[in-house]
Amino acid sequence: MTLNPWILGAGAVGLGVGLRALARLGFKRAKARRGASRSKLWNHFYSLDWGEAATNNYGFAPAEGASPERFQLQMYREHLKAFLASGGDPARARVLEVSCGRGGGLAHLLEAWPGDIEAVGLDLSAHAIAACRARFCDRDRLCFVEGSALDLPFADESFDIVINVEASNDYGDFPRFFAEVARVLRPGGALLYCDSRKPEDAIRVPEAMAAAGLRGRFVDITENVLQACRLDSDRRRALIDARAPWFYRALLRDEMLSYAAVEGSAKFQAFADGRRRYVTACAFKTPARAAAPKAERGLAPASQAAR
Repeated sequence: MTLNPWILGAGAVGLGVGLRALARLGFKRAKARRGASRSKLWNHFYSLDWGEAATNNYGFAPAEGASPERFQLQMYREHLKAFLASGGDPARARVLEVSCGRGGGLAHLLEAWPGDIEAVGLDLSAHAIAACRARFCDRDRLCFVEGSALDLPFADESFDIVINVEASNDYGDFPRFFAEVARVLRPGGALLYCDSRKPEDAIRVPEAMAAAGLRGRFVDITENVLQACRLDSDRRRALIDARAPWFYRALLRDEMLSYAAVEGSAKFQAFADGRRRYVTACAFKTPARAAAPKAERGLAPASQAAR
């Protein structure tokens, strides 16, 4: 029996549409969850070969320099500027980045810092930490550790600065994260923080930070981030086309472009329409609000993950 080629074609199209719908549903559910499911998604993301790309944030414009990732690196420079403008002392600093990804931002901060600095990058993804160690193994005063943002594997009051770039939305527990930050910060230490926000989190997140004893002012930089996304869209699109596996590009291209906030994508439009904002803060730990030692608080290892 000879099958009609039109029927075969229609069947193939239908199968493709169905597979794409299932893939999009699975991706959406994984992103919506917190904890182990989402940590697996990020660990898989970092297992892919992204070439020389070493940063993973939306970026800030205007940006200095000529690096292909200058907008992403500028976000770290902006944190340094905010720290110095707030009276922070850069003379000697031990810095922790929580959710360091592939490490490029922290390495850049190490180079730009005006004083002596020792830096530690932490991420829950074993693939991310492996990439960091492979790329930056020759850097003095820079090391990388695998661990959770909600159960930081460090002693109390062991850092002068904690930096957290565009990752806290994934943790699922803002109060616990900020409490852990306050615990590992020395009195007077600083949290350099930024992330995107939905309207319902506009009050909840600052309240959680303040409750942990971290005092600072949130600044809306959505327009700077939106401009960076617009100017960097061609590079991001090319990176996805060159490095993402073909089946991801076939089934989840729109989702990947939105994740990167490429101009015209759903995430880009959410920023442009004001349905999502991007905020940053330089918050200092008040000496009178030192967090209780970890052993006294009895924190159990958290299932929630760091990106």
